[in-house]
Amino acid sequence: MTDYFKLLNSPYFSIGSFLFFQQLGKFIKLDNYVSSLRLLYLGVQVTIVALSYLLIYKIRQKNDQTVLKYVEPASQSWDGTETADQLINTTVMDYDIAEVHKTVKQSAMGILLITFLHFKFGYVQPLLVQSILGFKTFLMTKEVRIHYWGSPTTGDLKRPFRLEAPFGMVNEKKQPKTDKGSIKKAEKAIKAE
Repeated sequence: MTDYFKLLNSPYFSIGSFLFFQQLGKFIKLDNYVSSLRLLYLGVQVTIVALSYLLIYKIRQKNDQTVLKYVEPASQSWDGTETADQLINTTVMDYDIAEVHKTVKQSAMGILLITFLHFKFGYVQPLLVQSILGFKTFLMTKEVRIHYWGSPTTGDLKRPFRLEAPFGMVNEKKQPKTDKGSIKKAEKAIKAE
């Protein structure tokens, strides 16, 4: 059976659909529909943010207080120094809400970027592309798949979520650690302080 979530989340699908809508935008002569595209883009982004907060409401209603304990790997700051591994002790509800907030922040950064490109350089195609792909991106997030689509929390939907990057180029050391050895090591480091 085809896994539609994997297909739609594939970087190849994203690149292909982006190129398709870019060419469609050139074919239609979008410059004639600038005000309509602005309204479409604004409406889509407001809808996505509203759906995100509706998702947070749904997560709070489920009120899953299952304890989630994992180790956030060390991160490197801008000056090259590395922070220590950090033990995270939270609940499933709080973790999911934090992940939705991250998604909203990423959406806000995307909105700022598209708005800058449109008003500063006059690009119209990103308004069309992000109006369509914005929904696809939102509907394929892990939280939506779990709470709206009812997907089981196994595999890539197991909490804490693995970091993802295009073409799978994330270093394994940067992934959250859930094994007992890493958790005990982080707990000992906290007690030693």
